[in-house]
Amino acid sequence: MSLIDFLDRYLGDLGRSMGTGASMEVRILGPVQIYADGGAVRIGSCKQRILLALLACHRGSPVSVDRLVEALWDEGPPRSAAKNIQVYIWHLRKLLTRLGAPGRLLREPSGYLIALQGGELDLDRFEEQVRTARSVRACGDTRQAADLFRAALIHWRGPALADLLSMPAIYAESVHLEEIRLAIIQEWLELETTAGNYSTVINACTEAIRNHPFHEYLRVYQIQALHLSGRQGEALAAYDSIRVLLAKEMGLEPSQMLRRLQERILAGELVTVFAGVTGNSRPLWEVPTKRCRPAIRSARP
Repeated sequence: MSLIDFLDRYLGDLGRSMGTGASMEVRILGPVQIYADGGAVRIGSCKQRILLALLACHRGSPVSVDRLVEALWDEGPPRSAAKNIQVYIWHLRKLLTRLGAPGRLLREPSGYLIALQGGELDLDRFEEQVRTARSVRACGDTRQAADLFRAALIHWRGPALADLLSMPAIYAESVHLEEIRLAIIQEWLELETTAGNYSTVINACTEAIRNHPFHEYLRVYQIQALHLSGRQGEALAAYDSIRVLLAKEMGLEPSQMLRRLQERILAGELVTVFAGVTGNSRPLWEVPTKRCRPAIRSARP
């Protein structure tokens, strides 16, 4: 057994015995960062950030060495790739230990895993607030639920893993996380729309559409909110915008949902809740919902 192999196994076992006791934050909902003592900490090389990002995306589950090699070297990994990974792991362990957080990176028979405590990963905090928001909504407090959904979305600082998107394996993880984000945005927009907060919906949709111009539901919420706030001309212009974009870029017509919405606006109908978008539909992203419990009121920011 080489010295690197020995240290890899020894430090992994030592981590289990020491447990996880210190306060720090790993952030992947945006550029990959580690926060400790209220400030960002330099992680090291790009490959160390990629390694941390992939392990954080699969926190609590081992990631095989083969998968790590594929993520770190998209084409033509060196013969020393496995050994290099051990070195990167060693540097990350050293960094976390210096931050007072030993025992996070573990070696398992099937690969490496990162063991994070509750609240140490921004994705975990996001998911927990989503669960709480859905629980509060199920208990009938839609205003508090909307505030909780919005608080959950604040954890996002841009596209997930934003500084590593040139790596195909990381890009795939980012796309998956962005789908989750969009699903939660839709749940939040539904509550804001039914509450009549149309300016909030319009502003949120306008911002999200910049990054997702072909996203149908964002367009529907935007057009619907413009119409309901008395801005029919802008609503029809927004429909025409997506119609032209689809025709130019993809050779497609707007979906039946969008066409029906335009028809109802042209007919002068008051669209209160557009069928197929809002209502009691199944959540687009499944997170176990906790039992109902009294919601703690918070001031609206």
